[in-house]
Amino acid sequence: MPPRAPTILALDFDGVICDGMREYFAAAWRAWRRLRPSVAPNPPPGLLEGFARVRPLIESGWEMPLVIHALLSGASADDLLGSWRPAPLLAQLGLTREDVAAAVDRVRDAWIAADEADWLDHHRFYPGVVEKLGRLAGGPTRSVVVTTKEGRFARKLLARQGLELGAGNVLGKEVGQPKPAILRELIDAGPPTASLWFVEDRLEALAAVKRTPGLDGVELFLASWGYNTERDREAARRDDRIAPLSLEQFAGDFAGWRAGADDRPRTPPLR
Repeated sequence: MPPRAPTILALDFDGVICDGMREYFAAAWRAWRRLRPSVAPNPPPGLLEGFARVRPLIESGWEMPLVIHALLSGASADDLLGSWRPAPLLAQLGLTREDVAAAVDRVRDAWIAADEADWLDHHRFYPGVVEKLGRLAGGPTRSVVVTTKEGRFARKLLARQGLELGAGNVLGKEVGQPKPAILRELIDAGPPTASLWFVEDRLEALAAVKRTPGLDGVELFLASWGYNTERDREAARRDDRIAPLSLEQFAGDFAGWRAGADDRPRTPPLR
């Protein structure tokens, strides 16, 4: 039985705290045009819809322009959902992931410098999430954002909502470590009795934590409101450790986060 409240609440940012779909697509399109200047200024009809469908597969922002490349090259969203392999796309383009990541970061920096309000307005925060984090501030549960986004971008967005978690509690791409390693460091830095709960919208990210030695005690939650599919949510419902979490549960007391999850029939988890 998990404790009634965690010592550390670790949260992904995109798809858990913030919905930036409009910004992702706009930044990805601008980055693609930076990488391929001959592309027409405006995206073709239907591209946003295809991009949004594939978004649950994206682990890190550098993959976003590659989704656009694949869709423009004739792949359907269903094709990509069935087999998302960014490495061959990089090889086709003669680029490295660092090249694409730099293009995305430069686009965002230029956008913020030119019109920060417009960049901020391309994001929305999920209902009740900001209020929940605000209630936790100064209490016994430490809130930590663990994201593949640049931490400075996440901090800027949080600050607009009046949330100043501090640099030590917003751990982004600049940390240079995968999420399981960051979670392990958070545990090791805490007291011996510390408990850590991790909320993530990507099932594979949660599965990676499950596979990591030393993280057996981490409570895992799939944010059902984020960038995942019904198949992901069904897999979480059948998993031995991952609990699907609704937005209503997230906004409520910690005691209700596993409501129904511990009594569900268990079948072998999907690996």
